Amino acid sequence: MDFGIIGLGNHSMNRVIPAIRKAGFSIGSIYSSDEVKGRQVAESNGSTYYHDLKSMLASGVEAVYIGSPNFLHYPQAKMALEAGKHVLLEKQMTLSVQDASDLVSLSRSRGLKLAVGFHMRFHPAVEKARNLVASGAVGKPEIISGMWGGPPSSPHTNEKQKWWTEDDKVGGGSIMGTGVHVIDSLIYVLGKKPEKVMSVKFPPGKVIDSTQQVGLVYPDMVATAISSRGTPSPDNSLYIFGTEGTLACRDVFGVGIKGSLVRDGRVMETYDGGSPYEGEVRSFAALVNGESSNIARGEDGENVVRITAAANQSALSGLVVPL
Repeated sequence: MDFGIIGLGNHSMNRVIPAIRKAGFSIGSIYSSDEVKGRQVAESNGSTYYHDLKSMLASGVEAVYIGSPNFLHYPQAKMALEAGKHVLLEKQMTLSVQDASDLVSLSRSRGLKLAVGFHMRFHPAVEKARNLVASGAVGKPEIISGMWGGPPSSPHTNEKQKWWTEDDKVGGGSIMGTGVHVIDSLIYVLGKKPEKVMSVKFPPGKVIDSTQQVGLVYPDMVATAISSRGTPSPDNSLYIFGTEGTLACRDVFGVGIKGSLVRDGRVMETYDGGSPYEGEVRSFAALVNGESSNIARGEDGENVVRITAAANQSALSGLVVPL
């Protein structure tokens, strides 16, 4: 598969572009508003640099990866789909439910594949936990919780990073950075969507949170996702407590493959190296080729956008919000 890359931020440069190359795919085109950086990256990857997105989308690439700032996801993905490209879109998919729904509808009408970069699906501990839950190994899940936290973010003083501090461009704080990954992981492991959402966040009343807790309400259980930018030593783990056993994916939330899988207090596997992004890229290619794939589809991304919007509504109102 020949990819086009839209946006050359940290995620694109240090995770996704290396994963595309390691997975054996090519990068034919690169678009960036930073011409100097764009030309350098294009040269190092044997790609063609474009300063104009429309021209880039007219090139022969089969699919694009969009790793631009959150507020650009919708217009750029819309342009790519309208140009006939399959799209791997970084989280958060869009800043509004309507925009997410529009992209899903557009991809369907054009017969194109739309996927979202929830890379935690490709951590082996999360994949195995999902399979164990589906097989009934822990009985009926009663409690499931996950956390991805970290220390306070460094000040975004660079003009190109300023959008991280602007409510209408980023859409949230810790929930947008890491919380959405936890939410998708909980749903992925359980294999079902919640019916309602409840949430608290700090500082209260602010769009950009430092810590947020999201409760996913099911008919017979509640799953909890916690994200934080104020925890220097967090427990970035996923726990599943069932009627017949427990599972713990310990210290797994992050950008690499690390941590362990523990069943009923016994360590089953440990992990120390590798990138989940290579699995994400391969799974996206499988989706495009009509093969079996566990990647988050556009519909999954839309669901997380809907949950995030409901969580923020709940945090403001103090009410449980139906989906």
